[in-house]
Amino acid sequence: IASGCGGVVCMLLYPTGYFGPLSSRIRGLFVPHTRTGNPLVDSVAEHKAASPRAYYQYLQCCCYLAPIGFAKLTKNLTDQSFFLFLYGITAYYFSAKMVRLIILLGPISACLSAITVVWANTWVISEQFVDHAAETKARKEKIEEEQRQKEAKSTKKKQKKQKKQKKSDMEELSPELAELENSVTDFLEGLGSSRRFLSLGLLFVLIRILIGFHSYCHIMAERSSNPSLMFKSRLRNGETVIVDDYREAYWWLRDTTPEDTRVMAWWDYGYQISGIAKRITIADGNTWNHEHIATLGRCLVSPEKKAHDMIKHLADYVLIWSGGGGDDLAKSPHIARISNSVYPNICPPDDPLCRTFGFKNGDRSNPTPMMKDSLIYKLHSGGVIDGVEVDGKLFKNVFNSKLGLVRIYKVENVDEESKAWCADESNYICDDSGWICRGQYPPKMLPYVHEGISFAQLEDFNTAKKKEAEEYQRKYHEAFSKSKGH
Repeated sequence: IASGCGGVVCMLLYPTGYFGPLSSRIRGLFVPHTRTGNPLVDSVAEHKAASPRAYYQYLQCCCYLAPIGFAKLTKNLTDQSFFLFLYGITAYYFSAKMVRLIILLGPISACLSAITVVWANTWVISEQFVDHAAETKARKEKIEEEQRQKEAKSTKKKQKKQKKQKKSDMEELSPELAELENSVTDFLEGLGSSRRFLSLGLLFVLIRILIGFHSYCHIMAERSSNPSLMFKSRLRNGETVIVDDYREAYWWLRDTTPEDTRVMAWWDYGYQISGIAKRITIADGNTWNHEHIATLGRCLVSPEKKAHDMIKHLADYVLIWSGGGGDDLAKSPHIARISNSVYPNICPPDDPLCRTFGFKNGDRSNPTPMMKDSLIYKLHSGGVIDGVEVDGKLFKNVFNSKLGLVRIYKVENVDEESKAWCADESNYICDDSGWICRGQYPPKMLPYVHEGISFAQLEDFNTAKKKEAEEYQRKYHEAFSKSKGH
């Protein structure tokens, strides 16, 4: 009755739009990575499927102890063990879909590994102190007695019913596992007195595994506790150095810029800028506003002059990670793809993945025309690569970190009217509590913002879709299906 009433309520509320659309982050748990239809979600490395290496990195010996415990768990399911059974299946499924969710496997893998260890220790103790000859004899007599009882049944119906009652949970769930267990039992019984030596060997192996696991846990704890802003690295000449560029850049902002300074950077570093540099950031890890992230991306991937026309209304400085590997240049194809989902004129109509924004054959010294003209490329490589220069009348290089991992540029000719408008609290849109205020773009920025379209996702089941949005999604998925390596 309760479920029926709940269904009726849902049916009544559905047409009103009461239920919000499933986000791409949720959808990413049920479709392969890069297939959510949302380039922002698809760009996050932590959303990729977990690899065997990732499992071993975070679970170590639990990777092979937990499956044994899981199999042992299915032998006789109780309410408690059935909970662990469901927990294990669910946690493994979601961790396989998204590497960041391996954390869900931590508790259940520990429980299942403990079942394995306890079961192994129990067997070792029994092998050392139990009379195996008497045990084997008693087991055979029990089997013979059960066989006599089975043959004594007069009807086929009763025989089938008894057989059904004799089945264990393991036989019901996996006959193969039950058969394997019987084969192992028969093999061990055939070893005779050698089982004692085998059990001692197993005990020795378990002790070695657990000691190694204990040491590995302390190593991982130390690695995870170290600050990510400062770390040791080795130069090409073999010299060990402390990489302190990121903290150095944030402290430079904190110590040399006014408190009302606005810093534009890709959203990955937003929390660090606000928390360490104590300065206003244009975007941070709260990436639910897809259109705003796309607008930020558009400022970075647009040609230098056009980018300045927008940035001068939003920021006083632009911060770029420029150290190779996972720097802003490596992320820039994703940035262009995200921007293009809202501003379709960034990349050609037949290129929803923005393949035209990048490097030819992956060579950083050979950028495509779109990449070469972009602001992010010039701020990253200006003065470093021959022929790449930044217009000093638009952006002035004011800071380069010691190892060249961070560069900061001052935005010239900032529109003071737009800055004052954004600082005026009367222009804030806050909720009744006054704690949550939704940001607004200054009026002079609106013409650029209105060039974009609201990003409609495939999973927005209660939102009317425009043909343009459906066409974008079709081309996006089609392009991924044709591309190799995705």
